[in-house]
Amino acid sequence: MGAHAYVTIIATGIALAATAASLIYVIRILWLVIDRLVSILRSVEAVTETSMPVGPVVDEINRDLERSAKALEACVQRLEERRAPAGAATEDPGATAPVPGPTPSDRRQF
Repeated sequence: MGAHAYVTIIATGIALAATAASLIYVIRILWLVIDRLVSILRSVEAVTETSMPVGPVVDEINRDLERSAKALEACVQRLEERRAPAGAATEDPGATAPVPGPTPSDRRQF
């Protein structure tokens, strides 16, 4: 075998080694990407599992708000009954009184 055959074999070996090294590097990068994607998917799955029972909680909050609104309406009704007893004038004497506060001339122009 001549010298050119040895040079060709060595050059082919170097080319194969460089190709294998670059492929190994790409494989390592892909493994890192896969690991990150798996951790992201686990996080998303954990969030969806944690947020599943939101419906019943929202329903409970709505029921509490409805009860609070009814209690507030009953309170307002009691206050109105105390303020205007039966047989009294229906006009509110305080309704014509000026409301204290800034006048339109006191407001700043921006």
